[in-house]
Amino acid sequence: MIRLITIAGFVLCGVLALALELMARRDTDRIAPLSELLDQVMVSRAVRLTIMVFWWWLGWHFIVAAPAPAAS
Repeated sequence: MIRLITIAGFVLCGVLALALELMARRDTDRIAPLSELLDQVMVSRAVRLTIMVFWWWLGWHFIVAAPAPAAS
């Protein structure tokens, strides 16, 4: 149950990020589009490394299956 809530939370964050991006593309004076934000953020090596570790963490927790119990 907790796993489903966590996944739902990540999906909600993704949907909200998509909505924000669509708003930014519609009204560029108020909100910068994601592409402009990433251009500014990716200048720093520390930020690029942090983003890479974050993607690794997401993949590890959602793609890698839990180990099977040992047969007795």
